[in-house]
Amino acid sequence: MHQVYEYTAKEVDPITFEVIRHRLLSITDEQAATLASVSGSALVNEATDFNTGLYRAFGEVVTMGKTVTFHAASLSLMVKHVIEDCEDTVGIHPGDMFIVNHPHKGALHCPDVGVLAPIFVDGKRIGWTGACAHQLDVGGMVPGSFASMAKDIRQEGMLIPPVKIIDRGELRSDVLNFITGMSRLPTNLSLDLKGLMAANNIGVKSVLDTIEKYGVDTVLTVMDGMMALSETKMRNRLRELPDGVFRAQAFLDHDGFDNKVYKIHVELRKRGDSIQFDYTGSDPQAPGFVNATRTGLLAGVYAGILPVIAYDLPWNEGLLRPLEVISHEGSIVSCKFPAPCSQGPLGAMWLVEVTTTEVISKLMATHPDYLAEAQAAPASGPDLFHIHGKNQYGEPATAPILEVMLSGGGAYAHRDGVTVSGQRNITAGRAPNVETTELKLPVLYMYRRIVTDSSGPGRNVGGQAAGAAFVLHGVDEVESLVACHGYESPTSRGLFGGYPSGCNHRRFLRSTNIRQWMAEGVFPDRLDGLDGEEVEFTAKPPEFAFGKDDVYECNPTAGGGWGDPLLRPVSAVARDVAAGVFSPQVAERIFGVVAGAQGVDEVATEAARAAIRRRRMAWPAGKPLAARPAVAESEPVAIVGDVGRIVRSGGAAYFVCNHCDGAVAPASENWKDYARWHLATPDELGPRVRIHHDLEVVQYACPHCATLLDVEVRRKGEASLFDIQVAA
Repeated sequence: MHQVYEYTAKEVDPITFEVIRHRLLSITDEQAATLASVSGSALVNEATDFNTGLYRAFGEVVTMGKTVTFHAASLSLMVKHVIEDCEDTVGIHPGDMFIVNHPHKGALHCPDVGVLAPIFVDGKRIGWTGACAHQLDVGGMVPGSFASMAKDIRQEGMLIPPVKIIDRGELRSDVLNFITGMSRLPTNLSLDLKGLMAANNIGVKSVLDTIEKYGVDTVLTVMDGMMALSETKMRNRLRELPDGVFRAQAFLDHDGFDNKVYKIHVELRKRGDSIQFDYTGSDPQAPGFVNATRTGLLAGVYAGILPVIAYDLPWNEGLLRPLEVISHEGSIVSCKFPAPCSQGPLGAMWLVEVTTTEVISKLMATHPDYLAEAQAAPASGPDLFHIHGKNQYGEPATAPILEVMLSGGGAYAHRDGVTVSGQRNITAGRAPNVETTELKLPVLYMYRRIVTDSSGPGRNVGGQAAGAAFVLHGVDEVESLVACHGYESPTSRGLFGGYPSGCNHRRFLRSTNIRQWMAEGVFPDRLDGLDGEEVEFTAKPPEFAFGKDDVYECNPTAGGGWGDPLLRPVSAVARDVAAGVFSPQVAERIFGVVAGAQGVDEVATEAARAAIRRRRMAWPAGKPLAARPAVAESEPVAIVGDVGRIVRSGGAAYFVCNHCDGAVAPASENWKDYARWHLATPDELGPRVRIHHDLEVVQYACPHCATLLDVEVRRKGEASLFDIQVAA
């Protein structure tokens, strides 16, 4: 067993500190560029479904690549498991590399393969470098290793606990051949693994070059100083925010076997300079592949908070030190072995990120200096579309179609969400290139277009998503797999009266006349008018055959809205209609704006908005407020987004509506119990919204002025969520 290097802290001047810090960050970028250069996978080069990083001797994150933020937790945990499993057995030596893909040993799911390399100075370990990337196939019962019918993790793919793949600089070809031999695409896997190794070689060499120039004690002082600096900044920010309890929940529909819904529930408790994320309110683990391991839970939490509360802070281990994450073993967010979990980031883990984003945004929205960083839910239900077979050249073709990247971002208090923003947790992701997809896979795009009515309505609207449709090209048939959540559950929730975005939508037409149309020179830009049998899918159907006369269309979820749609300026809604963001029907029904080709009918618009407010005032009201406080003379405690505030009056605290200055409820109680409420139908929420039979969507409005304050998705029969509880 090699000892860990114990250094003597140095006095490092600020300029040298920053030079070394940026050098370490650039090493992480060099690793990413190296991996992308070696790998031939579109998942690496277009979806950037990978990450790289540098770590201290026991796995503490020094730098992380801003590609897939889920992997920020994953690689660090892999390092810790390598140390735990290998240090006292096979040993950890200079020149070694270890490979891991086990979801209970740091991987997010089996297809995510990590390679880790220790860094030694004078025979003692000073740190690690690591790289991880999603693989096209790692064996298991289905091509692509997204095993929607699996009942056991051992059916999903190879499980590699920490294994030494390079021993003192020598590649263990027996291990490499053993691993690649379990994949349907051994050449692709081998190339990606060599790319991961090359990335680590760059990382090790560059760190040692930096040490040679500045000295090991100086570089380690900077590494630990980077983490300490981030921790200090994070704790200082937390102290600025009010203490309280904040809650969020989302529902995952269909587990691969049954159309059940599973609740992912978080309670954030903020005290002083620390925060606790408690996921023990989440449902038990599912029998299907939608579960997250403890690694996936941590990955979702980190991916959720980093862009919101640490938007301007260096991302490293220091940001994570004030955090505590609690879960119940055997739950859908922290499943027990051998529960299946191959949906990985696309399953419960994704909704951990979404609920973490929502709950940390609610915390940020209680302080005026940080309100602008709070965000409604981004696209939160990526719909996998995977094909397997031969491509047009007769070569093996197993890959997902990456149109799930074309999703929309959540709205903010001060602006609309970004249209086709890409997935929030893939910060460097790119839209898949049409020509590249058609070159590598046997498909032909019929169209790709931004989807009308996909956005979450609100005073500020969510970003739109883009959808696409495909036919086969050069082959007669392939196997296909589709699997998503957010199909009958509006998971891209809005904030402070904003609506959720449309749900995932897909259409599959079998035995169409598309070839006849194309032969006649007609290339349709929509499925309407095509002859063919429409196939109804569940959210996660078994594999199916995709034939040469079939057509498949996918439309991802978009971003949630922010604020009451009736408060969106009429002129902005008119522009939305003209640009195809919303249909005239949605503009009138939800925004109360009557607009068409001739512009806005102002008289009809005024009448439509007045009618919506009258309907809201007719909604049943909750409990009456026993005493009306003197709001004008009250003392401010905290804001509640831009729709309300907590004030203290006469020795008691109250929640007050900003729109009318009316006190709604005591701050110590759930204001929703005092609000007007309405069970919304899917039609009232938009043409692209579906609601599972076990769920309901409740709209809550101010009892005095009928301003919409929240749109909540909950399980039928459950109480309303007390989601912002500021200590007053």
